[in-house]
Order: sequence, then C-alpha cells, then structure tokens
Amino acid sequence: MLAIQGLKCIYDTGSRGWAIELSLDAEGEQAVRRFDVDGPDDAEMLIEAFEDSTLSAFDPASGEIVFSYEYAEIDLDDEDEDGDDEVGEDADETEEQEDGKA
Repeated sequence: MLAIQGLKCIYDTGSRGWAIELSLDAEGEQAVRRFDVDGPDDAEMLIEAFEDSTLSAFDPASGEIVFSYEYAEIDLDDEDEDGDDEVGEDADETEEQEDGKA
C-alpha cells in the first residue's frame, strides 16, 4: 500500500476524457498514477472522499484506492439520561424550597 499525498482532476483534451491523477509516496519518491473516470462528478466524489478521509492509500497489486475514516462514538442515551437526572433534581429542589416557604 502506498500513501496518497494528493489527487488532481484532469480533462484530457486528446482523448476527450476525464481522469484522476494520484500523487503517491513510493519509498521516499513521488510517483503519479492516472485513472480514467466517467466524468467530473465522479472525479469530484473521489476528491471529496480523499479530503474527508483520515487515511488514504493505493494498492498497486490490486489497483484499489482505499479511503479510511475515523468517527467519534456518540452515545446519545447516556446524555439523555444525564440530562433528565439534572432536570429532575432541579425540579425536586424547587419543590422542596416552595414547600419550605409555605
């Protein structure tokens, strides 16, 4: 696997087709690979995937481009329970204060 350093969208006027050019870090050297794509929308999709990824690599043996993403885990159930407890405690304190004043 070779690390992808950048992507470039290219319109080849000779073949009148769109391509993506990968800039790769190959054992301390910069290498470039070009792949034909169906159009500018596909090229834009690949560029956005590269920009959003935390790691991107190219496997020269299989020709696969791999984009990896890292997502934060959000446990909304815990937040809701904590929020309900705080509201419930405040409501209990307010009731106790009102009972004490009466």
